[in-house]
Amino acid sequence: MSISWAERNQRAYGRQIIKARHSLHNSPLFCDASLAALLDTYPRDRLGIWTFAEHGEGEEAPVRGTAPDMSGEDLLEAVRRGRIWLNLRAANQLVPDYAHTSDSIFDSIEDASGRRVFKRDMGILISSPGVNVHYHLDIPQVALFQVRGEKTLWLYPPTEAYAPSERVEAIAMRTCEEGLHFKDAFDEAAKQVKLKPGMALTWPQMAPHRVQNGDMMNVSLSCEFMTLPGLIRANAVYANGRMRKQFGAKPSMPTSLTPATLGKAAFARLLKHTSPRHSLKTPTPPSFTIDLTSKTCTRPLTS
Repeated sequence: MSISWAERNQRAYGRQIIKARHSLHNSPLFCDASLAALLDTYPRDRLGIWTFAEHGEGEEAPVRGTAPDMSGEDLLEAVRRGRIWLNLRAANQLVPDYAHTSDSIFDSIEDASGRRVFKRDMGILISSPGVNVHYHLDIPQVALFQVRGEKTLWLYPPTEAYAPSERVEAIAMRTCEEGLHFKDAFDEAAKQVKLKPGMALTWPQMAPHRVQNGDMMNVSLSCEFMTLPGLIRANAVYANGRMRKQFGAKPSMPTSLTPATLGKAAFARLLKHTSPRHSLKTPTPPSFTIDLTSKTCTRPLTS
């Protein structure tokens, strides 16, 4: 397995778009038979099953589904035929066969960035032809590895106009989902990247983005991680949210590792240890089940 990053620069990772080449698309771990076995092995209660509406202005939440008794082979067939997005979070921790792949990816980022990489979470995404992932952002740093199929990624500036501070803080505090309000005019500032098998990239931490699959099933690895600067920024955003919510403050987003940012990060650690964490009140309940007899491969749970 080979992974080669285009840059070796501490300051770039987490702050710039950086591309890589890899050979994971040649691995037998991602053929149909292996993916079906993976879906049979992965804890079904941890499997993220979602569908998305068509891309457009506004804020459209994804719709969660369920498939408690389906085989991995049938799940793959539903992905091929429907509009389904499967997310196997922490596959590197839950399915030992994929741990080596995860180690190779994160070790390559650590080597290229010159920084220790921790909180390593390799999610395996298996998604239908034409599916789009709505406009959103992630608090951790992310690297996306394309293994099968093609997709287009739109990346937007991590600024107030595209990701309002209050919403980013709420995401960091886990009091709301990762979705953001989208306007078509945002695309004027977007950087568009077409991903094919053997390509990967990472982008600025907390940068909003959206994804559109090509007309084929896609398999990607969504690799979330932290470096020390990334963790400091994330904690500073968390502290901003708590100060805004509890004290009516109007803090600014951290853009660099200043003494103020370090102070906020330390304050966040104190808050997390001395007071209960805020979190989403209830997880999104499933509203459909996968059904191969349906034309869309989905059936509402209420029917």
